[in-house]
Amino acid sequence: MKTLLHHDITGRSLFDSYFSFIEGGLTVNETILKKISELIIEYAKNQDVIEYNQVSKKLGGVITPIRLNEPLGEISLRCIKHGYPPLSAIVVNHDTRLPGEGFFTWVAAKMGYPTLPPSKWDEFFTEQKESVFSCDDWAAFLDKAFTLQNNIGTNSNKINLNDILTAKKYLKGKRTKYYILTVKAFFDTQQHGPFQYHVLVLDQDKLVNKSTIEDLTKKQLLTPAKRIGLQLLFNYASTIKNDDITMMHYKPDRPGEELWEKEKKNSLEPLFFEERSLFFKHIVDNDIDSESAQEESYYKDGKTIEYFGTRYERNPVNRAKAIEIHGVTCKACGFNFENVYGERGKDFIEVHHVKPLHTIGEETEINPETDLVPVCSNCHRMIHRRKNNVLTIQELKGLLKVHINDLV
Repeated sequence: MKTLLHHDITGRSLFDSYFSFIEGGLTVNETILKKISELIIEYAKNQDVIEYNQVSKKLGGVITPIRLNEPLGEISLRCIKHGYPPLSAIVVNHDTRLPGEGFFTWVAAKMGYPTLPPSKWDEFFTEQKESVFSCDDWAAFLDKAFTLQNNIGTNSNKINLNDILTAKKYLKGKRTKYYILTVKAFFDTQQHGPFQYHVLVLDQDKLVNKSTIEDLTKKQLLTPAKRIGLQLLFNYASTIKNDDITMMHYKPDRPGEELWEKEKKNSLEPLFFEERSLFFKHIVDNDIDSESAQEESYYKDGKTIEYFGTRYERNPVNRAKAIEIHGVTCKACGFNFENVYGERGKDFIEVHHVKPLHTIGEETEINPETDLVPVCSNCHRMIHRRKNNVLTIQELKGLLKVHINDLV
């Protein structure tokens, strides 16, 4: 991404103050948005419309008439958000004496008219124009829309994530231990990328992980942001339950005052389980690859083999599911690799077949919930140390209890 800032030889920095050019796309900041708003309001007070070319001329030509659609759309969105008629209603084309087509499609949709037919355009224009002319509280609008406006805007106006976290307005309803926040960093009126979403993971309101996703052309980034949020959370705490999570979405260009939207349970749950399965499968695949480097071959579930201490359930789906169900703490002694080895041991555990494979005699279906148990390396070796006397988890626990008591 390349940003170009333009200055003339006199030191005039109008471009520098108002614009940045990103991959050929124009991005307008708060200063110019307010200036355009003030200009339109002056015409509204005089009960007059203003043409696109007049707006451009009064801005010194820094925005051509054809490029005004983006800032005008943003200004109208803020009008709607704060309960005012859209100012762009009185910005008209010289020939048609009507606003541009976007006013009747995009702005109208934001006002609750998603399919306004062309036959109704004149009536809609007259109604909104008169509403703009009759409004006598534009000073309050400027204060609400710009003085108190959050820092989220187009690419030249970065989000203040600290303010969002400090305000804690994402706390809606029943509180949970973990929160995944997606923060949309652009308005729908922005026509040129890059488009960004920030993703934040909180543990009891403390930021523990974050990421930013960006696309130069696509705005549809919410679903990828949700997935990244879950991945970040699993990297932080892999054995959590879906009931421990709330996912909230910050959308700065929503009509009305409520900027946070909660992800519904019926849409969060399938995404949660899908991403958790992929997370554990990735871990298992890596662990199995590491293990296979130490051995000559892989074995198939249930195939008759001499099984003394092989450490991995060879089917990665079964192993991942077992870890998903039972966790990564040894069921015999309570050992947790991450607690002892830190990041190196995170999410590592061995998986024990409750019924030794060499006793099965043929290939069989494995139930990860009932046939597989997570155990640490030491316990796994002790369980299988005697070929003809493979211990159960309970038997090993009994041995541990006796000898630990002897040591105390």
